[in-house]
Amino acid sequence: MTSTIKPHTENLLEVNKLIDQWGNKIKTSQYYFILSSKTQNNFKDIIINEVMAAPKRDNPLPYAEYIELFNPSDRPFELGGFILANKSREAILPSYSIAPNEYLVLVHEDDEALFDQVDNILGLSSWPRFVNGEDKVLLMDAEGKPLDSLSYSSSSYGSSSKANEGYSLEVVNPFYTCDQTALLRASESPLLGTPGKVNSVFDPTPDQTKPKLLKALVNGPNSILLEFDEGLSPNLENAIWQFTPTMEIKNVDFSPNSHNRIVISFEESLKEKIAYQITVGGIRDCSENLIDETNNQASFQIPSIAEKGDIILNEVLFNPRSGTPKFVEIHNHSSKFIDLSGWKLANFHNETVSNRKSFIKETDIIAPFDYRVITQDIGTLFQEYPKGKKENWIEISTLPSYPIAEGSVILLNPDESLIERFDYSDKFHHEMIQNTKGVSLERFSPEHETNKPENWHSASASHGYATPGYKNSQSYEHNQFGIGLDVKPKIFLPEATGEQPFTTISYQLEEPGFVGTIRIYGTNGLLIKSLCENEVWGISGFYTWNGTNQAGNKVRPGYYIVLAEMLNLNGSLMQIKKTVVVGSKF
Repeated sequence: MTSTIKPHTENLLEVNKLIDQWGNKIKTSQYYFILSSKTQNNFKDIIINEVMAAPKRDNPLPYAEYIELFNPSDRPFELGGFILANKSREAILPSYSIAPNEYLVLVHEDDEALFDQVDNILGLSSWPRFVNGEDKVLLMDAEGKPLDSLSYSSSSYGSSSKANEGYSLEVVNPFYTCDQTALLRASESPLLGTPGKVNSVFDPTPDQTKPKLLKALVNGPNSILLEFDEGLSPNLENAIWQFTPTMEIKNVDFSPNSHNRIVISFEESLKEKIAYQITVGGIRDCSENLIDETNNQASFQIPSIAEKGDIILNEVLFNPRSGTPKFVEIHNHSSKFIDLSGWKLANFHNETVSNRKSFIKETDIIAPFDYRVITQDIGTLFQEYPKGKKENWIEISTLPSYPIAEGSVILLNPDESLIERFDYSDKFHHEMIQNTKGVSLERFSPEHETNKPENWHSASASHGYATPGYKNSQSYEHNQFGIGLDVKPKIFLPEATGEQPFTTISYQLEEPGFVGTIRIYGTNGLLIKSLCENEVWGISGFYTWNGTNQAGNKVRPGYYIVLAEMLNLNGSLMQIKKTVVVGSKF
């Protein structure tokens, strides 16, 4: 059975109806059309042009999520049966023909009346409900073929304030044929969005930005996943892949439904505790820009399983200056490469671990002896502490509650089999610091107990009173000085700026089980301060003295006696005397 169609018809909708009715082969008065059952749809035929994922009440725009589509082509599209989805849910679009260069705003049908000022609005009976902080918007045709996709996160807005104030995310150039995730911008409209109109950030300037390699992740025992900052040309024939150590490549291809991620598989399996590196050359983006040679390298590793003491709490800022965020720093005190995905911060409330906050969801390998800082606002924190290593910082929407006077910081691995706990107090700060706002507490020794007040000290003034993302300004390195007592430094200045304002008194024993007492005396024999009384000692340990007496007042400059008394299990008493000098600034 056949049907006749005028050879030059422009009614594509009618053509599609006839195709559905009569099949693939349609005879005309002059020739046959050989067509698929539906007009062929290609990636970027329809554009996801604007995303309102986190509306806010009392803003100029309606309090409702919306997705704006744009048709950049020269032909209309029938959207009936198309699919709008996020990472976990999807909705079916009803019948609607979107004309060339037309905008269409998708909303839940219950919110449709709120957008009476928008010319083209389409209500959906179901809605995916997009996640505020991070999600993916995907548009597919009725056969499930992707037409466009955008991934967004809090960082897409450019600042935490815009991420939380109800701004929409707009595409810079809807005529650009590559993935636009990296080109999303917070709306610059006074209304905080432009539903149904040209985007406020629209810029038709040709793309001249070179693609960058963002990261390389282990994808399996013998494969890796490369992620670039923008969509790439599908032609990989001229790509160059260099590995250290050398790896024999088995296959290279794009990750399914992705234009900026490439999977490379190897003939051999990857090994633990080896830092692999890849250098990429010859890759181009959709505008034929060659890869940026200053951003074409990445490292990757097979992660090891963390054990107790590998990942530790290392620095805490719980009393920040006004307008500055709090932060928690963790440290990999091991020779392992460890994946931090699924790790959590928490606090201790009502005698239980509470308020768990996962600080990284995707794979994040922390290298041996490296650092990570978890905070709520990287931009503001960097303004306050510009010496910090921002590349080691992680931004999350909210931290657990950490009060400024005292509280508990809890670090948990994914299955919570490893627990680090630090019960902090503002009283742990150096007595000479009158205002502790903006001063972090740093861990002094990674080998010694976390939840021990003597193991935490105020960050030094020379480092800006915090060291987020790098080695602490106050740190203790254990030295094998032999059996006995060691005082280091032997001269210290409690009021010194940029120097260690305390001395460390370390002990080393042949066997554990001694009961120890350490006191500080003046040269006249008067007791100045007791650092510990009848404490059970291990084989090694330390205490610190900051140049204050029992009342917390600064002592006078001069010589002082450190007296250690050690009682073993047999009742034998051993005494060791050392001298220390408290200096003064001139």
